[in-house]
Amino acid sequence: MKLGVIATCVVCAAATAWAAAPPSCDGDQCSVVAHDEILSFHRVESLTLPRPVARVHRYSSASYSANDPNEDRFVVHVDGDTVYASVLDGHGGWQVSEYVNQHLVNNTKARLRNRAQDISNTEAIGEGLEEAFLDTEDALRQKLLPAFELGFGQVNRVGACTMLAYLKEDTLVVANAGDVRAVLGTTDAKGQLMAKAMSTDHNAKHATEKARLAAEHPNESNIVVCQSPQACYVKGGLQPTRALGDFAFKYPEFNSFPASIASSHRGGGRFIPDPYTPPYILARPEVQSHVLTANDHFLVLGMSSTVSPLITSRSTTGSDGLWDDVTNDEAVAIVHHYASRGQHARAAQALVEQVIANTAAEYQYVCESPGQVIATMRGRVNTARIASLSPGRDRRRVHDDTTVVVLFFS
Repeated sequence: MKLGVIATCVVCAAATAWAAAPPSCDGDQCSVVAHDEILSFHRVESLTLPRPVARVHRYSSASYSANDPNEDRFVVHVDGDTVYASVLDGHGGWQVSEYVNQHLVNNTKARLRNRAQDISNTEAIGEGLEEAFLDTEDALRQKLLPAFELGFGQVNRVGACTMLAYLKEDTLVVANAGDVRAVLGTTDAKGQLMAKAMSTDHNAKHATEKARLAAEHPNESNIVVCQSPQACYVKGGLQPTRALGDFAFKYPEFNSFPASIASSHRGGGRFIPDPYTPPYILARPEVQSHVLTANDHFLVLGMSSTVSPLITSRSTTGSDGLWDDVTNDEAVAIVHHYASRGQHARAAQALVEQVIANTAAEYQYVCESPGQVIATMRGRVNTARIASLSPGRDRRRVHDDTTVVVLFFS
């Protein structure tokens, strides 16, 4: 469904929605976006466990599509006395996130079984999670290389930012490769609600990642190309600096077709031109751990902020995930607002709704006639109008797939 602000526009959105400002929360008083069941979610789950497992007594999750098909995946898996929760932000397609979703948890279990004697050691658990990420990456690489060598070139540019949280007894270990984010909702010594980051965003816009890449690839002036402060790309092509997949950025054999087909295949040259000194993108996750206490109330896992390479500035881009439009503190306040009223099942959906409302309130979008930009304008397009856009090109111009998982602790 097209949004006709002017007759020749494909889509033009930006303006006032349910909320013209970020949520305002003070203790139990929280001004959040109203929910009128406008959004049609791709997938929603809410479950209360028969008994707490690793302090988790229930969870809430929601995924809202922009792409068609949705490129995000998530899973909450309870295995005896252990809980695994994963959120995957696919890019370039859904295939890598689907593969990782099917295999990462099982690979993690296998690695931790080999470390059974060290299972109470958080460092050993973290190493097991790292190995599982690399096992999953290597198995995927072996499956995709034959397809690439047959000329299926797109498989070298599909990837997934990957977050996995492991909980056992009072131990929380978070492994992250990419710009999915984990935030712990906790209270301080004075009983004040606060957000504790449990991951670091791996994105080319951050100074630390720019510095690391420049140090590792000192003779490449195009190691990070920025279209705006919020839109920086490794070798001009990818924002996250860690992910599973994206093999053109990691292995020479995925950067050009074999000689036997390259000469006859259109576009058979290098996908990433010289200078080319991979790997640029890392599959090994960063790991953080935390001992859960009675002050810890919930863990939020969600998409972080990336920008489509088709868009060149913040003034003409939409949201690409939870943390693009909602801060850590705001997310924690919104979840607390619903949990304190016994509405745990609504928490993940409410975070997604806030993202879409803020997107409508804060951004302006480019209107196009076929092949030509004709106007940039601000309208008064509410969330219902944005939600009416069909998943695919139209909706993806406004925001990306947005997925949230909230684990609640007893």
